Amino acid sequence: MNNNSNFVKYIFAIVVVFLVACTLFVIFKSKTNTSNENLDQTSTLNNIQTDLRLAISELDTINPILTNNRNVQEITKIIYDPLITLNENYKLEYCLAEEIAKSDDLTYIVKLRKGVVWENNTNFTVDDVIYTMELISSGISPIYSENLKQVEYFEAIDNNTLRIKLKQPVPFFEYNLTFPIMCKSYFEGEDFATSQKAPIGTGMFKITEFSNNIIKLIPNNNYWNTNRKPMATQININLYNSIGECYSAFKNGEIDILTVKIKDIENYIGNLGYNKIEYKSREYDFLTFNTQNEILSNPAVRKAISLSIDKNNIVASCLGKGYTASNFSLDMGNWLYTKDLNIPVDTEQAAQILLNDGWERTSNIWIKRANGKTLRLEFSLTVNTNNQTRVSVAENIKTQLSNIGIPIKINYLSADSYNDAIGNRNFDIALIGIQVGYSPNLETFFGNGNLANYNNNEVSEIMNIVSNTTDEKTLYEKYARLYDIYLEEAPYIGLYRNTDILVYNQSLVGNITANSFNIFHNIEKWYRR
Repeated sequence: MNNNSNFVKYIFAIVVVFLVACTLFVIFKSKTNTSNENLDQTSTLNNIQTDLRLAISELDTINPILTNNRNVQEITKIIYDPLITLNENYKLEYCLAEEIAKSDDLTYIVKLRKGVVWENNTNFTVDDVIYTMELISSGISPIYSENLKQVEYFEAIDNNTLRIKLKQPVPFFEYNLTFPIMCKSYFEGEDFATSQKAPIGTGMFKITEFSNNIIKLIPNNNYWNTNRKPMATQININLYNSIGECYSAFKNGEIDILTVKIKDIENYIGNLGYNKIEYKSREYDFLTFNTQNEILSNPAVRKAISLSIDKNNIVASCLGKGYTASNFSLDMGNWLYTKDLNIPVDTEQAAQILLNDGWERTSNIWIKRANGKTLRLEFSLTVNTNNQTRVSVAENIKTQLSNIGIPIKINYLSADSYNDAIGNRNFDIALIGIQVGYSPNLETFFGNGNLANYNNNEVSEIMNIVSNTTDEKTLYEKYARLYDIYLEEAPYIGLYRNTDILVYNQSLVGNITANSFNIFHNIEKWYRR
């Protein structure tokens, strides 16, 4: 009996040991997989470097509210969190805000994320948000002051809830809440505008050293988003007196990643040892028709003109590197740009559209007889003479349209006269450049008082719906229909936009993407090899 009992105990012990061993193996394997999940197939934990090297040229301040420096604006996104951030497709993602709801057309309730602490272990509260919004509303920020321009007041509801009241409805207002939040208690008793302290943050990294030639960052152990633990253990931000020094440092392999504005960057950093990403910027140029003009009120005429302009020819002849043909304000990568609005040049189709509409080409000009009078397809094109690039583009468009029987007279106006003409809609066709927002708001083009004096009942209904919903299915459907109408009625003609360039060392590994809002998407997965 004892022998049987001992045997059972022996077997039981073996089973227990086996189960413990299996459990330990699974845990070890899980940890190993977690450590390696961000590595590419050619890397191991033993042959990678986890320090990253960035650069700032002509540092003014590291304070993200006060800076006017593009490098600082980019880098501080990994140190200071906003209420709302944007992903690679300019789609909203909650950050320090956990939820935002509209209680009416003018009122937003912002619920803050609980459990967030600053890097110095103090609690993040609604007071910090109020403090930051007061700073921005005072006009102190060169880049964020416009974000709160239409805000009438804001107030705390409780320690984790904020109410924002607008002066008038702002479509997609949530996109204005992308400014970095500052810690109120950290600046207690100081003048924020003149403080020499580097602000503390709630972001993925924190500043650990700040000297005349370098800023060092390390991971913020208090970072609230535990799903985004960075592989980088340190980031060294080298400070340079000029952008030329930055280019030289990058060429010498001292910097891992850099945005550049110079289009012929190869002349400064060579052609080898790095990768280049070119992405569409927010600078967008287009033609607007005055749809109240007797002839341009006709969609057939507008569509024929849109089919007659070769945008690629404009880019090649007038602009060159750093520009790309563009068809719509959202085609810089916005998540609601769901349809290719490419309108290839097709003068034969344009001619057929005019013929079908009763026009005929006589003596190299299109004419039409209607209501006892003769109409002619000839227009003025208004342009700002202070912008030589746009003057060159206007002259190119004049040549293209004149060649197909649509004479164009260029109306060269000084900046003030040009602005008056646009504001009063005193033009036939105008060449306009704007900086488009991050949001999918299209009020400029299709809302009340839009640039083209364009009026379409269905479009007005769509604009009302999309301004008052966050339902993605509805937004997709309505924007798709809006694109169909845009293609058919052509109240505007997209022409081109600037492009920005990101260069990064070939030793830098990770899912490296960039857009105008953020060049550090997925930085938690970056490392050097």
